[in-house]
Amino acid sequence: MTEKIKHSLSQLRSTLQQTLGFDALSVIVALLIFSLILLNVSPEIFRTISLKARTGFGEFIPFFILLLYASFRLPGPWGRFFSVTLTFAFFGLVLAGLWQTGQSQSTVFNGIVPLYDASYYYADALRLMAGQNLSSFSARRPLFPGLLAVLLTLTGRNLMASLGILTAITAGACYLAAKEIQRTHGAEAAAFVLTILFLFYRYNSGLVMSESLGVTLGALGFVLIWRGIADFKQAIVWAGFFLTTLALNARAGAFFVLPFLLLWGAWIFRMPGKKFSLKFFLGGLAAIGAGFLLNWLVFRLLAVSSGVLFANFSYTLYGLASGGKYWTYIFTVHPEVLKLPEPYQSNTIYRLAFEQILQNPSLLLQGMLHNWSMFFSNPSYSAYSFVSEETRTVSNTTQWGLFGLCILGIYKGLSRRSSDAFSSFVTASALGVLISVPFLPPTDAFRMRPYAASMIIFALLPAMGLIFILEKLNSKVRFFLAQDRAFPSYGIAASLSIGLTLALTIGPYLVKLTGNPPILLPTSCDAGFTSIVTRFDTGTYFNVIPDDDPEPDGMPNFHFQIYKRNSHGLSDPNLTAWTTRAKPPVSLFYALDYRTYGKALISIPSSLLPQPGSFLEMCGDWGTDSNLAGYNIFYAKSAKVFLP
Repeated sequence: MTEKIKHSLSQLRSTLQQTLGFDALSVIVALLIFSLILLNVSPEIFRTISLKARTGFGEFIPFFILLLYASFRLPGPWGRFFSVTLTFAFFGLVLAGLWQTGQSQSTVFNGIVPLYDASYYYADALRLMAGQNLSSFSARRPLFPGLLAVLLTLTGRNLMASLGILTAITAGACYLAAKEIQRTHGAEAAAFVLTILFLFYRYNSGLVMSESLGVTLGALGFVLIWRGIADFKQAIVWAGFFLTTLALNARAGAFFVLPFLLLWGAWIFRMPGKKFSLKFFLGGLAAIGAGFLLNWLVFRLLAVSSGVLFANFSYTLYGLASGGKYWTYIFTVHPEVLKLPEPYQSNTIYRLAFEQILQNPSLLLQGMLHNWSMFFSNPSYSAYSFVSEETRTVSNTTQWGLFGLCILGIYKGLSRRSSDAFSSFVTASALGVLISVPFLPPTDAFRMRPYAASMIIFALLPAMGLIFILEKLNSKVRFFLAQDRAFPSYGIAASLSIGLTLALTIGPYLVKLTGNPPILLPTSCDAGFTSIVTRFDTGTYFNVIPDDDPEPDGMPNFHFQIYKRNSHGLSDPNLTAWTTRAKPPVSLFYALDYRTYGKALISIPSSLLPQPGSFLEMCGDWGTDSNLAGYNIFYAKSAKVFLP
């Protein structure tokens, strides 16, 4: 065993050495261009392009695909140079599009301020940095807020810089996945897979949400599994299982993929004359168990004792048991449950869900059929709903075209199951996703967000269908399926996986262990005002400026009319209406109140803000509008630097 470990380490070291020279220079140039795009060095050039990259389809995606495919088709180092540079540039443009326009979505306000789940993750990352525990909310998925705390620590609490690093890591993981499939199945499949991953991720880029980590770990897990198949090495496949499990823990999703992968691997790695490999099954089971155990250890070390892993699945289960209702249906039927703290809330909801199933099992079947029908039919919630265009005809045609390729991909996997381990892996994974659909309703989150950890499968299955077609054409044309076996995607992916695993586990614990909350002094606020103590940091805020201000729009400054227009992307009309009452110049940012360790959406006259990096005592009032109670809006009337 020791010799095997030494041999594996020697192989890893040799593959890393191959990255020196031109390939290393390519990555450096790609990261430099990525950084320049985010720094907005030329807003006149990039503003329109970045917006198209984030939201466009017909005017951008064909151009994107052609450039990517051309770069993957180029042989040798120059092909790798252009492909990695374009990948990072496109991922950078998507994030820049959010920041330069101040776009609002359901979980982000004017490009930077986190809302809903994102605000909890952000606040909990700040709590870790103050030496506190994660709240019961983030205890459900502790890996992402833990990583965010590490990134905020490394960047000096700069949220924009942290999100930039997270986007770069995701871009790198997606690129490595594309290069790994090019190694075995050619440039067409590589460009196709990267396009699907890009289309999904662009709506999630820049959000303080766990989808980014799910996509990243899922892509890295795929690289290891794919290389393990190619080299027929069980240990590498097991490592891929471990990362896939971490991905599903970071962003809970299609967990039924895991048993399907276990059974697939036990069949693929069986000995001649056997039908099942017990050795592979037990090794794979241990790898999957290690992923769950690591998530549990992070949960126990970082979260409050009342926290419950995956507690919000109870909401989904009750909706499913009620005939396919939305995840908040439990609070409509049993509003009293909303007031219960954890773990009582999730335990109560589980009990009610199981009672519902026993009393009326037909509703459970109805809910399952409803979720499957949405997965395949509704353009807004289907498996490829993130591949959309404003024109419904184009959206429908594209999505049904992808479904057609998926059917060919499944046919490829089933018809060649004895000789094509790659296709059978994709088919087994796709079946695991399909079985998971009833328990992961597409309607519970927009654009397939719950499937982030398995998005690589959504890319691979139609890619297998495309390969099936190209194999037929290539027998006559001899043009397609150009491979690139020189790039050490496995070595880089293994190194990135190790570093990311350490950052997810040891990193957050060190942040919490070394965190020091400020020493609080008695309030100096006048009678009638509330005191909060918080910190104002670079890359966490935006300013609403008067319409006659000559300052150009772009983070952090946005004119009042642009700010109001952006607010129409919010999911809550009450918050949209609130934006019209702003009196510029005013600044907004989410922060942690160190007096209570509660979160606050600060609205403060811009003239009162000091230099970023300062602790502040703010005197003001909490918002009293019941329609906005969940945002914890604090109106600051005065502020002074607080020296902890």
